[in-house]
Amino acid sequence: MLFGRTVSVKHKASAGRGCPPDRSTLGRRCHVVMDCTSQGRLASHTDTLPLDSASCFPAMVYSGKGSKGCAPCRKRRTKCDLAVPSCSQCMRKGRPCHGYRTEIDRIFVHQTGIVKAKVRQSSRDLDGTDAPTDGSAMQLLARQPSRLAAVEDEAIHHFFAHYNEKFFAAEGQQSHGGFDYILPVYEKDLLSGGPVPEIVKASGLAALANMKASPELLTAAKATQVKVLRQLNDQLHDTRTALSDSSILTCIMLGIYENIACESPHATQAMTYHLNGAATLAKLRGPKQFSYGVGSGIFARMRGFLLAHSLQTREPLPKFIRNYLEDDEISQQDFDPEFYRLLARLCEVRSQHKTNGFIDEDMVNEAQSLMDEFAEWQPNISDWKANERPTPQPESLQSQNGEAYRYVWLATIWFFQRTARILASDMIIEWAREEVRGTPGSPASGRLDEAMEAQAELCEEVKDSTTYFLSVFKEAQSAMRTIGGYGLLWPLCVLSTASTSTAETMQWIERHSEMIADEFSVRQGKMMAEFMRNYT
Repeated sequence: MLFGRTVSVKHKASAGRGCPPDRSTLGRRCHVVMDCTSQGRLASHTDTLPLDSASCFPAMVYSGKGSKGCAPCRKRRTKCDLAVPSCSQCMRKGRPCHGYRTEIDRIFVHQTGIVKAKVRQSSRDLDGTDAPTDGSAMQLLARQPSRLAAVEDEAIHHFFAHYNEKFFAAEGQQSHGGFDYILPVYEKDLLSGGPVPEIVKASGLAALANMKASPELLTAAKATQVKVLRQLNDQLHDTRTALSDSSILTCIMLGIYENIACESPHATQAMTYHLNGAATLAKLRGPKQFSYGVGSGIFARMRGFLLAHSLQTREPLPKFIRNYLEDDEISQQDFDPEFYRLLARLCEVRSQHKTNGFIDEDMVNEAQSLMDEFAEWQPNISDWKANERPTPQPESLQSQNGEAYRYVWLATIWFFQRTARILASDMIIEWAREEVRGTPGSPASGRLDEAMEAQAELCEEVKDSTTYFLSVFKEAQSAMRTIGGYGLLWPLCVLSTASTSTAETMQWIERHSEMIADEFSVRQGKMMAEFMRNYT
């Protein structure tokens, strides 16, 4: 996995900060369920559950860093001085003070009552009646146990056949076909009762629901995701598993589930909260656990999602991710550490632009430097040819082996090398336009012309490559088909915001988004097409 597939994320969400809790007491402190969904959009996986099922475990949402203060001070919104053993406010009022919140407690907020309300509303939306008081979301399939088992097996197979992206490390450190870091955790959790098999099943059911246009399968996917949250809650109570590969991977895959199900424009916002929850656990876990094997694959996937999110929203990349990029033990696993460092620099300068509200000369010089460095960068990959679009081997189009995954990986690198330059050139164009507007005849006019010409050429190259890869993936009968289709949404997203994109380009994006949705059963494509129709 190189990057996450997000289309429209406009909500700010930052990972919790502060000193990590003592690992020896982490399990005792983690009285939460890792449901890192959006505060604005409630947990979709409980939408069709009976109220008693929704209330048998707490629904928690990731909410950034809250107050450390005691409960009475938070309730009254008074300043808590965090004194030990009791705060001054409580001592003065003569009321009990039960202590202060831990790092985990501050990050995840109880939302059970709100989820119950969401359950009632969702049920009314589905059938015009009040929510049921018994049964479950899977009752439609549960009436036929053999059919249910067959569908669940099909969902698991579908996920591993179409969504299980591989991790590619430095040349010579693993097989040419990549490293499967999900399957080892899946197999381990099958024996221990962990949540990864269930979130794989939920994601597969959601994907089948998209492909077959089946509300029943989506209902089953939601119910399965609820089971995931119960299992994850148990792991967070146990010091042995709270920061395990299973816990972090489950959080990442909860985000993937939202990405696949994509029930509303808020789905990517919910995905962001899941990923920030995973990032928080990764931060508490520390870098050493991500420097080898399965851990390095999990880190690569999380890093890819966070980089893509940061590039798209211009939010800062979490500091611990930037630190990990400089960690030798982790970076030596990458096929080219410099590539990710360049992307991190691009995230940083775009974040500065958003924070400051303007582009100064230092920022535009950094953007120009990034454009030049991305243009010159060439990975140390045996089958990569400079300035030549990757072409697949005929056998990889029909196979399920690692060559198919590798080709998608190469195509993704190709796109990001170019879309990163488009994003950097946008900053140069905006700065130069302001300079020319303020000072007619400014030398910046020449720089503006150069930047716009360079960007226009890049946009045409990206459009041509999108059409090419769309054709390749349509013809494929292998794992590259679905993963490749998802990957094509990223260049369309960048093109939609490019300074040189015309009305014709917007219409082109709309058509190709619709093609991606129809050919690969990618619901995000439908949403993007609808957005472009409204925009144009």
